[in-house]
Formats: sequence, structure tokens, C-alpha cells
Amino acid sequence: VVYAGIPKILFVATHKDKVPTEIIETRREELYRGIEDLFEDHEGKHHLVLRPLIFVNAKDQADPEIEVLKKTITELTFDHPCWGERMPNACVPLELEIAELVAEGKQIMSLAEVKELNAISEVSVLSPEQLTDFLQFHHSLGKIVYFDTPLLRDNVIISPLLMVEVMRSFITDIAFWPKKGLIRNTFERMSGSGIIQRKDLYLIWQQKHFSKISPYKEFIFDMLIHLDILSEQRRYDITTGSRLPVENFFVPCMLTQRNDTRFMTHECTPEKAISLAFVFKGTIIPPALPNRLISACLSMWTVKTYEEKQLLFSGFVGLSFDKAHDIVVCVEGNKILLYIIHVASNGLIVPDIATGIKECMYTTLERISEFYKSTVSSSSQKLPFHIEYACSRLECHISEEAAFTTDEWICEEHKIVHTKDKWNIWNQDQTKEQCEGDCPGLHEGALNQMPSDIELQRFASACDETTIRELAIHLGMTFKAWDELQRNNPDYIQIVKYRILINWREKCSGRFINIANALTEMKITTHMLCQVKRIRKRQCDISEEYLDLIPTDEILDELAQVIGVVSFQLGIELGLPITSLDTIQYNNGRNLVAQCKDILFQWREDQRVKPTIGVLVQALVNIERGASCLGEIIKTVGVKKYIPHEKKEKEGKVKTLLKRFNLFQKRKK
Repeated sequence: VVYAGIPKILFVATHKDKVPTEIIETRREELYRGIEDLFEDHEGKHHLVLRPLIFVNAKDQADPEIEVLKKTITELTFDHPCWGERMPNACVPLELEIAELVAEGKQIMSLAEVKELNAISEVSVLSPEQLTDFLQFHHSLGKIVYFDTPLLRDNVIISPLLMVEVMRSFITDIAFWPKKGLIRNTFERMSGSGIIQRKDLYLIWQQKHFSKISPYKEFIFDMLIHLDILSEQRRYDITTGSRLPVENFFVPCMLTQRNDTRFMTHECTPEKAISLAFVFKGTIIPPALPNRLISACLSMWTVKTYEEKQLLFSGFVGLSFDKAHDIVVCVEGNKILLYIIHVASNGLIVPDIATGIKECMYTTLERISEFYKSTVSSSSQKLPFHIEYACSRLECHISEEAAFTTDEWICEEHKIVHTKDKWNIWNQDQTKEQCEGDCPGLHEGALNQMPSDIELQRFASACDETTIRELAIHLGMTFKAWDELQRNNPDYIQIVKYRILINWREKCSGRFINIANALTEMKITTHMLCQVKRIRKRQCDISEEYLDLIPTDEILDELAQVIGVVSFQLGIELGLPITSLDTIQYNNGRNLVAQCKDILFQWREDQRVKPTIGVLVQALVNIERGASCLGEIIKTVGVKKYIPHEKKEKEGKVKTLLKRFNLFQKRKK
């Protein structure tokens, strides 16, 4: 049910003790006039409660306005449309027990403790399903904080005020920073670069006034990542390209510096980029929303460096998608602008990549908007934003609805004619196996590119043995080269097909144009090359919350049992070098399970990209194996937090030392 003007937002001015007594009333009126002016045209104005004008001194318990505040909150509570509705009473005993613990000062309980508290109830014991409903319902009411995700479901914050303390600990105004010392340095660095390290945040929480956070620091840290307040800074070894251990985390909401680089004028140009806008209702976007979006983007892609600066500023982020494509997300007024840039020309932007990025941004914004929809939209049924596409000069915009119902659009500023198919790049049907009827084929720039290992693997997999053999001859390879590959791989024709194309590329510096010409001579459609550039849409029953997790040994062991003869193709899709795959094949002979196991474990350790379940799903879809096998494995063995072996050994040593220390202390006593 949607109630107009609900929830209510009550404004309370604080720090009255800092204002001279004789000008308190003047200052009160100034504050509230400023608030009224600020929200005069805001769509969420009807949520605000600005009268009475409450101005408190929180240090003085005897301040009469504290009583006014209590009375106002009570009246607003009784005026809520849901007040007086019947509630189920089975959960009341557990609710009262938890409330009593909160009153005693407890703020976090383990899920095991909650279950135990429920089990010993003398009045009513909830079933496991009822207990889950209880936690989710009270989370929705704001009485507790509980997320049923693998990293967070083992703990429950029973006093949500703890999260206020958590946010206040490091997201705060410069006036509240320490005057000097390590923590001051942390705040200054965070304000300039948006970066904080785990150890820095732990140090902040060691301060006396944040001592209640420190015992649960790892759990709280994981929750901040889940809420997109923090995001990992991904870094790679410049020699090997391998992913380095995560040391730094971004805090976009603490950035104050604006973009002062030349990237937008020199790289994000009409010749290289395409753009669309997510346009929000009202005149402004709540700052928390784009900050969370930027943080979410940083967890998906790597921040780009340009002119020796990371492209991360207040309301702006530049990201690397791959070697050819970059992404820019920036905020302008009530718009969040998305740019996709190709290093050479916007004609080379892969449509499936543009479509995938757009969909990813849309679903992320949709998720984040759920937190803020009451402040940006008068209706909870509709999203608070719509999409507009940019013209060829990246400045004028047309709504998505109008773009697909208008055959031609002439942009207002530049008078450039745009046809309806201009927007197809953002809206590819990723489930289709064939090109659309009006597909022009690969762009000239794409035809002049050298195909990658993955592209040649996809092409070889799509063709039968006879076609690839004939194509290889047209490309200048010999029957002898084909026969030799067959002798070396008698049971693996897919490897033979792939290898002959790899050898051709290396020998002749082969390019897509050569394959296109050969296909034309063979009277075969060149649109086969379009499919090589496409990204198949992954469809699976695996929960979204699992897709960004790293698969455990148990999951990889089970998966290796069911991959079969396509393990080589899987290795290519996962980005393993051919030399590594050759070594794995040589070491394991015809043992397909052992081959696949080595491929999966090497991929997880290589970490050129974060080796997540989502990446594995996409690779399985791309080789047409499908992800249902992985989904069934996850249903059977579950998903746990992956801990590298080195970390396990280190944690084991620490536990052993602690046991020895405790034993020594007991003997000493």
C-alpha cells in the first residue's frame, strides 16, 4: 500500500549550545527558511515536517525542546496510517527478548544466538521459516539490520543505531576530523583520492567512542561493501597482468575534488563515444544515489588512469572495460550520464558490450533507487528515472520512448538527422543466434583487427570440420599442417579446428578481413564473424548474490566432473594462455577430469579478472555448455566464502598461537 506523504521526515536543528542565547530565535528562523527554500520545488516536499521549529542542545537533558521533540515524534507515530493495525503475536516474545538485550547495551547478535534465544522461549517458539520471516520483516521495519547473503547472514544488528555510528566514524565533515595524527592523514587522503585501507578503518574504530564497532569490524566492513559504501580497488601486476591482493577501498561519498583532467575533451569525443542519460524526476538527485552507483561501478570494473591520475572524482568516474572500451559515469543536475568510449572510433564499439553495460547500469540503478524512491518519486510503483539517448554530438537528448516511435529525429542544437536504427547499439537482442536483417556486418575498423584467441575459439566452434579445413586452405595453410595437427590431437577435433586458425594468425598476421574474403570465396555468409563479436546473454537459476563470489575448491572439484570434452574451450573462454593449456593437456593425458580441474584452479589463481561464479557462468554459456550444471552443484554443496590456502594457513597459525597463549595464562594463574 502506498500512502501519500509517508514516510515523514522530521527536521531537527542541533548544536544550539554553539549559538549565543540572544540570537537563537533569529538563527532558528534562518535555518528553517533555508530548508524551505532548498526544497521549494522538490517532489518529495510533502514528506517533510518543518513545524514546529525544533532547535535542541543535545548536551543538555533539561533542554525543554527535547520534550517538544519527543512529543512531536509520538504524534507523528500515532498519525501513521498503519498505526492500530493488527499484528501477528507469535513473534512478540522474541521481539521483547531482543528489545531487552538492546536496552542492556547489546548491539549485534550472531544468528546462532538469535536461534538459541528463540528456542528457549517459554511462550512461543518460531519455526525456522517463521524465524526467517521475523528477521526479514523486522529488517523492513528498520528495527534490526539483517541481510540474508553468504557473507552477512551469520550476524544480526539488533540496534540499527550502530550503523549511524559506523557511518559517522568515517563519513563526516572536516570539522569533526582529528586535528593531527594517523587518523587525520587517513581523512585527508580519503578526501583527495577517495581511498581508504582496511587497516585505516580498523584504526578509526579503535578510538574509544567507536569501541562498540571494533569487535565486529570484519562483519561491518563486509556490510559496507554490500551496501556499496565501500568498493574494492582492483590492481594488476604490470608484468604478468595478474590481479594483486586488494589493499585499497574506494569511498566515493567522501570525494570533494572535481574532474580536472582533459579526458572528456580529448578522449570522450563525438568521434569515439556514444552516450545516454538516466534522467531523474525533480531538479536534483539525492547525493547518496550517484555515490552508491559509482561505488557499485567500481566493484564491477577497474578505475581508469589518465595523465597519471585515477579518473575518480566527486560525481565522476572513468572505468576500463577492456583494452578497447572505456566507460564514464558522471552526474550533471538531475541526470546520470553514461558514456562508452572506443580507443579508436565509436564505429568499433561492440553492440553487445554497449547493451550489456546499459542493462547492468539500469538494474544497478533500479536496485539502488529502492533505498531512495520515497525522496525522488511520489509513486513507489514507477522507477524515478527514464532513459534518454544522446545525439551524435553527445549533447542533445531524446527520450527512449520517442526514439523508438520516431523514424527520424533532428536534434535541436545541431540539426543532425538521426534514424531509428541509431539506437540499436544499446538494445541488442542477446538471445538471438543470427544477425538482424539490416545488419551491415563488421565495421571496416573491426575487419582490420587481428582476432583474439577467444574470438577464434568461438568461430571454430561454430563451424564444422570440413568448413574449417577448407577455410584454412583458402587462408594459405597447407593440408600437411592440418594432417599434422590431427595426428597430434586424434581425439580432439575442436582443438584441431582452433589450432589451425591460431597457427594461421601467427604465421600470416591474419586479420578478420582475410577470413571475410575467404568466406566470400567459399560462398558462406560473412555474418558468422558478427556472431564471434557477440556476447551471449547468461541465463541461469543461480542467485544474483552468489555471482560475485569466488567458487570454493568443492564447487570446482564437482564442476570438473561434468565439463567433459569442452574443457579446452572453457580454458580459452576463461582467458588462460594457450601455453598453459598445452602444459595441462600434456601433464594429464586423456584424463579429462584432471585436465578440467587444473584449468579451473589455474583460472582461479591467475586472477587477471576477479574469478567469480558469474565469470564462470558466462564462460559456460559462451561455449554452449550452459550453466545449469553449475547451478545444480551450488544447490547441492552450497556457497561458502572462499579463503585462499595461504590465508587459511596464516589464520591457523594465529589460532594456534592464541591457544598456546591462553594455556600459558591459565598455568601462570
